[in-house]
Amino acid sequence: MARVTEYDGLRGWLLIIIACNHLWGEFVSDFTRAPLGYVSAAEAFVFLSGYVAYFVYRKLHLTPIKQAKKILFRTLTIYLFHICAITITFTLIFFFPFYKTMWNEFFLAGNFYLSVSEFALASALLLEHPGYHDILIMYLFAMFFLPLTMVALKHNHWFLVLIVSIFCWLLAPIIELSDLNNLYNVLFPSLTMQISYFDPMAWQLYFYIGVLLSYAKFERNINFEFTPIVKVTLVSLAVVFMIAKHTHQFTWLSPFVANSGYAPIGLVINLLVLSYVFMLWMRHFPWLFNLKYPIFLGQHALPVFSFHTIVVYFLLPAFHPNITHYWYWDLAACALFVATLWIPASLDDKYHQYKKSKLTPVLI
Repeated sequence: MARVTEYDGLRGWLLIIIACNHLWGEFVSDFTRAPLGYVSAAEAFVFLSGYVAYFVYRKLHLTPIKQAKKILFRTLTIYLFHICAITITFTLIFFFPFYKTMWNEFFLAGNFYLSVSEFALASALLLEHPGYHDILIMYLFAMFFLPLTMVALKHNHWFLVLIVSIFCWLLAPIIELSDLNNLYNVLFPSLTMQISYFDPMAWQLYFYIGVLLSYAKFERNINFEFTPIVKVTLVSLAVVFMIAKHTHQFTWLSPFVANSGYAPIGLVINLLVLSYVFMLWMRHFPWLFNLKYPIFLGQHALPVFSFHTIVVYFLLPAFHPNITHYWYWDLAACALFVATLWIPASLDDKYHQYKKSKLTPVLI
């Protein structure tokens, strides 16, 4: 199946922006943190993951059972990357305790120092959410239910998928992991329950909006070609969100975009209009999404993202005193971080080339 390089390129750009944002400098992140409105690269990445997931698995032409096996195998792969990233991160933290104070306060890693064994078990059960290691959990949650979604969409029950996703989104502020605090204390008496800022029940909406738009495009042949008036309206709405974010005008929008951990309705609308704007960019300026380095990173997104969650634990504390005061330090740290993302992408590429060479029959 041929890849669409523009999707890989966009995913690569989002990985680059996420890496820069996670350094929390005082210069680069002013431009990269939600530059086009209230939507950050994180929401866009989850949305794009859903869009690409449907595009990929619909093309396999498998029976529902075989398709489900492939999706669940991918889900297991994401889980293993998640666990490996946590294991490597905290093994390094154990042997090189350079930045314990920042790890405790900023990265919420205090439970590791209270009980390593309980921390390990809680992490394996996805109940421990140290900084930046909570993000893949959202992806896992959405991917786990994708096989059922694919079956529903195969029978054109798209409205059912939408209703269930919206229902889970509405339940998110009501059903919280903190409700399990008593059970958590029984299972892990030495630890303090720490809940991720991102609620998987809410953020699955971004993923499944991506799935449904992909379904509309590739199954219903809806190309989202609108009349000039609708086009101008959508682009204008995107501009309004951007102006509101950066000038603090339109204060009436604030209640609709507050608390992004629950995917507020304003962010959902902002994401939808931005997805349309990016679709226009891809149609009219495809070169922006066909640059080799972002494509390379996007083609190996899972190892790249996992690698970044490890490196940021050491790079951020090392550079923090300088990147918050000097713009050139911030720029240099971001450039270094982005450059290192080549390492996991290259290793993953070599691994897949090795697998292909083993599967290719040798002709004598």
